[in-house]
Amino acid sequence: MSTPLHHPVKVWDWSIRLFHWSLPVLLYLLWHSAGEDLDRHMLFAQLMLGLLLYRLIWGFIGTPYARFRHFVYHPARILAYLRASLGPDKPVYLSHNPLGGLMVLVLLGTLLLQAVTGLFATDDIFYTGPLYDSVSRSTSGWMTQWHKSWFYEGLLLLVGLHVLAIGLYKLRGEGLVQAMVTGRKAAADRVADLVDVRRQGFPWLRFVLAASAACGLVWLIFNGL
Repeated sequence: MSTPLHHPVKVWDWSIRLFHWSLPVLLYLLWHSAGEDLDRHMLFAQLMLGLLLYRLIWGFIGTPYARFRHFVYHPARILAYLRASLGPDKPVYLSHNPLGGLMVLVLLGTLLLQAVTGLFATDDIFYTGPLYDSVSRSTSGWMTQWHKSWFYEGLLLLVGLHVLAIGLYKLRGEGLVQAMVTGRKAAADRVADLVDVRRQGFPWLRFVLAASAACGLVWLIFNGL
């Protein structure tokens, strides 16, 4: 059931916004350093993996709108949203709408696939991923091929679809970019997923736990396993 709304609502906490805007920067740096400066490429890869792990953990213990349970919907709900969005009274969500939530899962999965395959990859000359020795040479070769090709054949395509969707929503009066900059989102009349967060401060303890766990896992992968 929709809830009346007449003022902007705080949706995205600062860590989610930092995560979101760091991704395109890191993707560019990873692309630019691949094959040119592999030392920097490995550093950027650690940062990317740490961010992804943090987002996964934050999706379970983070702020209300950042949690997966808030924007991951049953397939029937996604289909219902698709049908309703074709009409003039498109449902409005403060967090990711059902289709947007699905895109988030796909993008996170794609980025994780890119990062994980890189852990087992090699350039057959100087550099190997930190987990290269834990698999067979044939498996490493398969991972290397995926790591090189998936960026262009999968990841960039999904990023393009994501940007296109943002443009289409903007044409329909929903400014997703502004919300990810300010952290606040306004709905015209009614929203479908309002959560009362007015009295909730930022959960610093949970943030420290999530960030520490993500950093610790990255350190173990690159130094301890």
